[in-house]
Amino acid sequence: PLALSAFSHAAMTDAGGGEDEGLWPLSRLLASLAAQEGPPPDRGFAVVVTTGAMNPPHRGHLQLLHQAKARLDAEGFTVLAAWMSPSHDAYVQPKAKSLNTPGLSSDFRLEIARRIAAGDEFVAVGAWEAKQPGSWPDYPEVVIALQEALEQVASFKDVPVTTFYACGTDHAAKCGLYSGLGVDGGRGVVVVPRTGETPRPEKANRLVYVAEAAAGDVAAISSTKLRAALAQADFQTVAACLSQDAARFLMRPAAADFSMF
Repeated sequence: PLALSAFSHAAMTDAGGGEDEGLWPLSRLLASLAAQEGPPPDRGFAVVVTTGAMNPPHRGHLQLLHQAKARLDAEGFTVLAAWMSPSHDAYVQPKAKSLNTPGLSSDFRLEIARRIAAGDEFVAVGAWEAKQPGSWPDYPEVVIALQEALEQVASFKDVPVTTFYACGTDHAAKCGLYSGLGVDGGRGVVVVPRTGETPRPEKANRLVYVAEAAAGDVAAISSTKLRAALAQADFQTVAACLSQDAARFLMRPAAADFSMF
């Protein structure tokens, strides 16, 4: 097994708590790395991150990262881990106000995301973006911040890791991500369409790939649908979109939950 660095341990126990309190929790990544045997894969190692308001987070955000992993696995990368990164309040609150929808705080969105990802061996929740003081960092800064965190892990000192940003088709088109994030920075893009969407072609030479759309009930989940279910106090639909534990925390909080905020 590959050794952990002092930085890795600190990142998993930031703020005196468990791994979920770190800005970039690393236990899933390090467990995956430790399980690797033999020489590095031909295309190298990769990680994936996705950002967004996540107001609130739901299983679709989690599945988006799994769809991205499947595409990169098929391309020959060994994908070690992924992170959901709920966006900063300075971005989410004005957006929610403009849409006349409730704006959940960053700490609240992070907690819901952690409860959704609990038990998932691949996806963790990154708090770096949501916890930044002052103005909100946009997605390129989030990708670079994750890269810089990984560069401090001793096991990766001589092993390149490509960091992929996963997003939907609208965001990719709006932000010019079908052209990639630059060919020299160890960064790529995976576009994950919804069922029925027609994404633009891949540009493998610029590390831009297109994943398959999710199938099954998770494909129909959206933040709009989830907010409607919340407005109707529809616990079963909310639980189907999140998880039983996340839905309970959101709709039927225990006394101890109130002390967290």
